[in-house]
Amino acid sequence: MRIVFIIIIAYCSTGFSQVFPGTPVSGFPSGTTTEITNTPNAVEATIAYSTNERMFYYYNGSAWVPFFNSSHNLGDIKYGIQPNDHNGWYLLDGRNISTLSTNPRAAAVSLGFTSTLPNATNRVLKHPNSGENVGDLGGQESISLSRANLPNVNFTGSTSTNGNHSHTIGRRTRTERIVNRFDDNRTYFGNSGTTNTSTSGNHNHTVTVSSGGSNQPIETYQPYLVVNTFIYLGN
Repeated sequence: MRIVFIIIIAYCSTGFSQVFPGTPVSGFPSGTTTEITNTPNAVEATIAYSTNERMFYYYNGSAWVPFFNSSHNLGDIKYGIQPNDHNGWYLLDGRNISTLSTNPRAAAVSLGFTSTLPNATNRVLKHPNSGENVGDLGGQESISLSRANLPNVNFTGSTSTNGNHSHTIGRRTRTERIVNRFDDNRTYFGNSGTTNTSTSGNHNHTVTVSSGGSNQPIETYQPYLVVNTFIYLGN
């Protein structure tokens, strides 16, 4: 505890040489992180308290660094229930990087996002395959099956060939020469008796069966919990 106390006293004496917009808190100059990092002519070893992040920063001679530096690296991704950007974390909402402040915009460009941030709306994260790049989008919320999506199965069927039957005609056929013995035989219906037609008549029918479908898309979501997706770009 003695060592920590000595360090704080040393920082305090240097910190008051800077001009900060806020009222000192517990002896430390203070302001928002943006105000602190934009302080002109900062002196190395100056320490200040960020009122929006509730943490200390010190000036290392070229940049303001969190006093207890976090383990976050530029480009880190996290899920959270926070609704907005916070503490260097920015919503992956597809915004144009021109809307970002100077340092986060430069961080986005260094990560390869030269136009817009990726849009994570209705997206899950995956590792890229050999043909993909970080930030690429793919997949669909729902799909409609086509014939190409069905298993390669042949469906066949046929109706029964049963159909033999005959019809009865109310006249008996006769065959005899009509004029003389040199005339050809003629077949004709007599005045009485019955005659049956041939029973030949087997045949097939083509059957069309409706699937009864209505092309309703299939939702591809797995069970989910809705949260926001953030990328760390710093302050």
